Amino acid sequence: MLGHFLRNLKSQLPHSRMLAISALNTLLQGSPHKASTQDSKQSVDHPEDCNISSTEEILNEIIREEGFMNETLNSLSHVHIISDNDGSSKASYGASSFQSGSDKAITYFYFDFSASWPRTPSWISLVSGHTFYSNFARIFKRLIQQCGMPVISSLQTTLEEFLISKERSRQCVAAEAMAGMLHSDIIGNLEGENNWLMVQLHKIMLAPSVESAPEWAACIRYAVTGKERAGTRAPVLRQKVLECLCSPLPHSMATSVLAKRYSFLSVALIEISPPKMSPAEKQYHVKILDELLDSMNHSSAQVN
Repeated sequence: MLGHFLRNLKSQLPHSRMLAISALNTLLQGSPHKASTQDSKQSVDHPEDCNISSTEEILNEIIREEGFMNETLNSLSHVHIISDNDGSSKASYGASSFQSGSDKAITYFYFDFSASWPRTPSWISLVSGHTFYSNFARIFKRLIQQCGMPVISSLQTTLEEFLISKERSRQCVAAEAMAGMLHSDIIGNLEGENNWLMVQLHKIMLAPSVESAPEWAACIRYAVTGKERAGTRAPVLRQKVLECLCSPLPHSMATSVLAKRYSFLSVALIEISPPKMSPAEKQYHVKILDELLDSMNHSSAQVN
């Protein structure tokens, strides 16, 4: 059943794609115990694990199909419709001329109602107007947790193309996939992949284009969000993300890039509750405060 819905993520039929997104968010539970590639190589010692192993094999077979991840991300990018009238992102959630007004209303309601993120009210954030769907990020996260390296390798190859795309809709789905990777806690022997993630995050921060900055800010916010019901457990890569964002940029950089970095930092720090901060995270606050005080006299009003 999971394999059927996974294939339907790349369906050209909006209703089939919508159903697949809903079903995968419900059925994919992930496997938090698989925190290393070694776990995926261990033999199945318990009968109750047989179904899990069988499901992984089916999903991995689909994921390894040539072009599957590229077609899937392309399909999901069509859900993000960018309005030409006001420059803001409008969600169609796969809506098309075949959907009635009531169908679209139900679709909008489902995505808004089922969203369990962010933990902090959106009005607190300085960055708004994004089209970032946490439902999509959760699918990628749980796929990685359940299947491990095949998903990461496939996403890494596909994202190389999407991350440099000038189409905002492709940047949107790339941000969701990256958020799922960063929040999955699957590390093990993946130091190389983690470095790859930080390199890509740094490139995104330095990119001159700011059109998709709201989506990438939402990606970062999702990546540092606390785990468990109360958000008390920090994601494994949270400190790496903060280290990447806290690396100062030369003042000679374009003011739009400097302002974008501050917006990324703001959403990351807003999402981390002060009472739950580690000593290292508190030091990031002090470091950024010192930098902000130094930047108060910056020549750019945008940076100020």
